[in-house]
Amino acid sequence: MPDVTQAEIGRRLYHVHREKTVEGSMKLMQQGIGAEWKSFSEADIELLLHLLQCTWNTIDQKVWDKIPFSKITADEIRQILSHGEGVQPGINPEPAAVAEIRKILLKKA
Repeated sequence: MPDVTQAEIGRRLYHVHREKTVEGSMKLMQQGIGAEWKSFSEADIELLLHLLQCTWNTIDQKVWDKIPFSKITADEIRQILSHGEGVQPGINPEPAAVAEIRKILLKKA
């Protein structure tokens, strides 16, 4: 078994926690908008996951947990997605885009 540092274990746990938290938030969004969720493509949903993970990094966990994701509208999801220009795995959104997504989320909290 390869040697893994405590720092690497910590990073992996952080990423797993972030991914699970964001997936839970997206599930609440999906429940909140109901059938309208189907209007988003698989690529949109993958982009949304990536954008939310990058934004999660900037919001305190206690604050994130208070955001009512089930009340986020399809239009607000489209606004979030509009900040994903050029974003893909390995290419994160610009800090200004993350700040705008953060504003969209925090106005609900």
